[in-house]
Amino acid sequence: MTTTRKTPWLLILLLALVVVAGSSAGTYVYLCRVAKTGEVAKAEPAETKPQAPRLVNIAPMTVNLVNERDEPRLLYVGFALEVADDATQAQLLQYMPQVRSQLLTLLSGQNSAQVITPQGKAALAERILHTLGQPLAPQQPAPAVLRVLYTDFIVQ
Repeated sequence: MTTTRKTPWLLILLLALVVVAGSSAGTYVYLCRVAKTGEVAKAEPAETKPQAPRLVNIAPMTVNLVNERDEPRLLYVGFALEVADDATQAQLLQYMPQVRSQLLTLLSGQNSAQVITPQGKAALAERILHTLGQPLAPQQPAPAVLRVLYTDFIVQ
């Protein structure tokens, strides 16, 4: 009678040993595969936040414009420059008087009839990019300006 009472406990103990052995074997096989392929299961970062753009704000400027009828016209423009890296941002801030001088010279030569159109604004942005693509001082790298973003634009 004692043998019948021990049988369920022996079956449970035997079943537990089989489960532990199977789990150990599965872990061993998985670790061997990872070691052979050289792949380590890394936890992927949940989701990296996109980096905020690096901007250099240019204070608004007012310049005289040229037109066909020799009427006095003014352009009030403010914008921000999107730059590629921190070095360019620091360089533009350090040389801001030269940047503003180049921009004032460029803007004052624009035709008022052309800059009021969307195509004229886009062309002006391209000219600004080209102008600022030149080194600001001897033996300095050219600033990496990506885009011109208008914040104010009034032709009067």
